[in-house]
Order: sequence, then C-alpha cells, then structure tokens
Amino acid sequence: MTQAKFIPLALAGAILFASYAKAQKPINNSVATSHGGAKHAAINTADEALAELKNGNQRFMEGKLHNTNYKEDIEQTKSDQHPHSLILSCLDSRIPPEIIFDQGIGNIFVARVAGNIEDPNILGSMEFATKVKGTKLIVVMGHNKCGAVKGAIDNAELGNLTQLVDQIKPAITGDKSNMDKMLNETAEKNVQLTISDILKQSPVIAEQVKQGTVKIVGAFYDLTSGKVNFMN
Repeated sequence: MTQAKFIPLALAGAILFASYAKAQKPINNSVATSHGGAKHAAINTADEALAELKNGNQRFMEGKLHNTNYKEDIEQTKSDQHPHSLILSCLDSRIPPEIIFDQGIGNIFVARVAGNIEDPNILGSMEFATKVKGTKLIVVMGHNKCGAVKGAIDNAELGNLTQLVDQIKPAITGDKSNMDKMLNETAEKNVQLTISDILKQSPVIAEQVKQGTVKIVGAFYDLTSGKVNFMN
C-alpha cells in the first residue's frame, strides 16, 4: 500500500477509535463540561460536592451564574442522571436550590416540603439518590422567616397542615419575647433534628454515612442576603 493511501486510512482509524473511547467513558457525578463557557471538574466525593455548592452560592450572590445553558444541560442529561448532591429544602418559593447554588439541570436532586422535614417518601428518594445514582452529599436546608416553623410555634391547625407542623414542634426553642430569634433558633434546631431523624429512620443512609461514602450536613439560607451558611 502506498504512503498516500495509508494516511487517510490511518486518520479514519484514529477518529473511529476516539469516538469509541468517548462512548465507553464512565459517567461521573459531574463530568468536566462547559456550561455558559465555564469549565467544571468532575465531582467524586462529598467534600467536592460541598465545595461546589459553596462556590455556586457565591456565584449566585455575585450575579456570576455559570450553569444557565439549559439547552446544553438537557442534551447532556437526556439519557441518564448522576447528581452529586441532594437538597432537602423548605417549600418556600423564595428558595429554589438549583438557582441559589447555581447548579442548573442535572447536577442536584431536590426534595421540597414545608419545614424541610423527612417522611418515608423523602427517605426513599434519598436512598434512591445515594444507592442507585451515586449521590455523595445530602443537605438539609432551613431558612429564616420560615412560615412552617411559625405555624408550629403558633399551633396552626388546617387540614393536613396540622400534622405537618406537629412534626416541627419538638424543635421549638426560645420564647416569643424575641420572635425573630425564636424563629431562627427553632428553624436551625429543626434542621438538626431532621438530620438525626434521617439517620434513625434510614439504615441505608446511616450505613453509607458510617462508611464515609455519603455525607449529610445542615444548611441555613438567609432570605435577606441570598447567603447559605453551612452548619457544623
């Protein structure tokens, strides 16, 4: 075979090999891709996921969002999903986790319920996320000025809302002489109690936390600033 004929065949072989290698590349929780022109490294541990959430919230506060190319996100996640984190947050419409953490589509699971409390459905969702999809980090996030927490303090009664706020009542702390402080302290304690309940009610999650493959942390969102503070 002449050298002139060999070169095109070699190039074609190289292209086919590269295409095959790309197709066989394993999926990480957050593969290195570009979103809106920004490059993101793979996220393989809970600590890396936590760092990305902190960085994402900082970008949100600075108005420098990276993950806003939703068409690209859809294309990249149309066949499967491997979110690095799961956020259990309050129902409050002012706290959209994908936005305040600048995570776009496909990077985080989100479970939302008034008062960010757990139930068997939430626990099952967390077990699916961690054991089936490889999620590394669970964040239970409360916030200031929480209506569900205030409902618990005020003994609100309304259909199924009554049993919901009853689940928050064990977290009530302080007194009504300083309502803002009472609301915040109760909301923070409610986050801690929810984490404790998750570990008690889900042996699946508790075992992963014990093994160090999954981490669960608390967080508190400030409605007035957009800042997420992570709790020890």
